Amino acid sequence: MLNRKMRKRKIKVLAVDAAMLFLAIQFTTVIRAEHERKSVNAPSVNYEIVDCSYDVADEEPETEVFGETIWSSRWNEEERKMLLKIAMAEAEGESTEGKALVMLVVLNRVWSDQFPGTIEDVIFQKGQFTPVRNGGRYWTTEPNEDCYKALEMVEYGWDESMGALYFSSEPECWMSRNTEYLFTEGNHNFYR
Repeated sequence: MLNRKMRKRKIKVLAVDAAMLFLAIQFTTVIRAEHERKSVNAPSVNYEIVDCSYDVADEEPETEVFGETIWSSRWNEEERKMLLKIAMAEAEGESTEGKALVMLVVLNRVWSDQFPGTIEDVIFQKGQFTPVRNGGRYWTTEPNEDCYKALEMVEYGWDESMGALYFSSEPECWMSRNTEYLFTEGNHNFYR
């Protein structure tokens, strides 16, 4: 079911991209034709042709999450590796969804005004993720295939995090006393 939804979303995005590209080409053709027509009739007037081509890379993918629209980032290879490693370090024994939720907590923080604005700064913010301490699991584990599946889910817009900004495997922790409990997935409680 999830793969079907991801394929449908990808097809829809490609269809929109193709339509936008077609419109940009049509618009550019009309502008050029108009420019040539006016150049013949009024050679003393200078017209500037604006490049109206549409580049898919300029657009941010939009995903619908619990009635709110969020904008994701295009992640470079280094950022992808960081998301994979933090998911493995924090949720190795958890389900694919559990790993994806760890990644989404990082991304929710990036998108929040309360935290740093990059994946790297969020993961390495002092006192936030214990596996990044010297000698921690972040440095000693390699992401498994399940982490890659989780990242793919996130990249295709899967988000059941409900905006979670924290998670913990401890029932009594700072988050349980100071933030809103959202849900439990596997051994992790998620908070906002």
